[in-house]
Amino acid sequence: MIINTDQVKSVLKSDFTAPQIAEESGLKPRNINNYRQGLADFENMNLRYLVGLQKFYNNHKEDTPMEQLKITGIRKAVGNFNDWQGAARVYFDPTNMSVWTNVYGGPGEEDHYDDPAITQIAQKATTRMDERDDRITMRQIREAVAKEEY
Repeated sequence: MIINTDQVKSVLKSDFTAPQIAEESGLKPRNINNYRQGLADFENMNLRYLVGLQKFYNNHKEDTPMEQLKITGIRKAVGNFNDWQGAARVYFDPTNMSVWTNVYGGPGEEDHYDDPAITQIAQKATTRMDERDDRITMRQIREAVAKEEY
């Protein structure tokens, strides 16, 4: 196997989580994070780690990076979700790669869509006071969209 250090470094800089990389590469998440945070020197990485990260790269080189996913409405959906101190749900429509937030007056309310492709990817409820201020980030929405099979 040929090891391309630029490709290995790109895995460490990617949006893949350390547990995702660890599961496929056989490495420990803690060690992956040490390289990401500069606590371990890349130049001293052992061959087993290089091979594991290269295999991970080879398996995922065709994946679209999360930051390149074009998701319509993501900024507005995050704002509406975070600004509302009540029940809210974020929905995703893969046919046009769009997300939106619906807000509700009380817990248990939700919208039902005729299109089975439309899925709920995040929610917060009002039955618990500690949930009403739950927040979401654009990264969390991108991760949820990336996990959807469409």
